[in-house]
Amino acid sequence: MIAKFLAALLAASLIPVVGPVIAADSPPPAASGNAKGQDIKSQDGKSQDAASPDAYIVTLQVMGAVAPSFPGSSVVRPYPFPGVSVRGVGELERFSAPDDGFGLALFDSDGARMGPVANFVFRRGGRDGLLGLHNVGLTHEVGGFVEYFAFDHFRTRAELRQAVDGHGGFVASLGADFYGQISSFRVSLGPRLNLGDNRYANAYFSVTPAEAILNGHLEPYEASGGFTSAGGVATVRYDFTPNLNATVYTGLQHLTGSVGGSPIPNMIGSRDQFTAGIAVSRSFEIAKFW
Repeated sequence: MIAKFLAALLAASLIPVVGPVIAADSPPPAASGNAKGQDIKSQDGKSQDAASPDAYIVTLQVMGAVAPSFPGSSVVRPYPFPGVSVRGVGELERFSAPDDGFGLALFDSDGARMGPVANFVFRRGGRDGLLGLHNVGLTHEVGGFVEYFAFDHFRTRAELRQAVDGHGGFVASLGADFYGQISSFRVSLGPRLNLGDNRYANAYFSVTPAEAILNGHLEPYEASGGFTSAGGVATVRYDFTPNLNATVYTGLQHLTGSVGGSPIPNMIGSRDQFTAGIAVSRSFEIAKFW
């Protein structure tokens, strides 16, 4: 059932992308812009010049974050996260959120962007109350993303990812962000909704009878896929210079559905999953060398 739901979700998420492609063969309208009379391209940060740039701006990011030590844990631990983005000189910076996957837009038109995306989940070992339970290796997830800047200061995004190792399951993340600039500050706030299939749920939230005996604190439980969590993310960024900025963020997800009923978060962990972090970004201009 979840596979049918996710297939319908992907088809629905592609509607704003397919629309501009179909309309590309139609005559241009008499006037450009959205209902507010503003150019959508200036809202979602795309360059006004269609020509290939002669130079690029590369942004390197270093992020330090605290996050649950495993899905369902009440213990948060520090983790490092790197990041990089590239845009043409003269192209405005697009909005992104700290919980976005590592994506590359292969399609970019009229506020709609789509392309491949990747993410990873750290290894789950036997610490923090998991004695006797199976380990889950470092997980690499690959898939695709679609995002749409429907109007000024608003973005929706969907990511569909399949694990190639680790938990081995299929996951989806849906989100929307309201964002705006106030002097040197940029703030954002938005909801999040996550899904996972049976393999994902079993990897992190099921407990076999043998594992329950070895652990001594947990009851046997078989988790199933579906909606796994709902919550939100908020960010505040300060621009020290046009090429240097720092961002602080926080997020909270509440485990739902079958995974929310697992004894792992309810007996040794928490259904409320807290994250927070700070990121520093530095941009450099490099000349085109090809």
